[in-house]
Amino acid sequence: MTVHILDHAIVASLEPMFEEAQEQGLWFYHHAPDGEEIWCSPGYLRKEQAECRLVMAPEHWDLRNPIGYMTKLVDQAQAIVDEYNELVERLGFEETLALESHSTNPADAH
Repeated sequence: MTVHILDHAIVASLEPMFEEAQEQGLWFYHHAPDGEEIWCSPGYLRKEQAECRLVMAPEHWDLRNPIGYMTKLVDQAQAIVDEYNELVERLGFEETLALESHSTNPADAH
């Protein structure tokens, strides 16, 4: 089987996962052997696979709620801000950074 045909077969085998992800608001998650994590929205993964990237069989993907990924990103961003501010303090500079959160929900007070 050629690589091109195999890629199409793999992408087709992911269709039930795509449907479940769309219905339940889940993202594709892959934990690589080297420790790298890959998080993809269904739309992003389809785009990547159309370019023959991230073509992996269903057993290599989990469907997960992206809220956990968002929390991880916030934690990583805060760690970078903290590291920057520590360096500012050591160098005697006065300008620090702060990580802020803004809600776009109309029900939230602004």
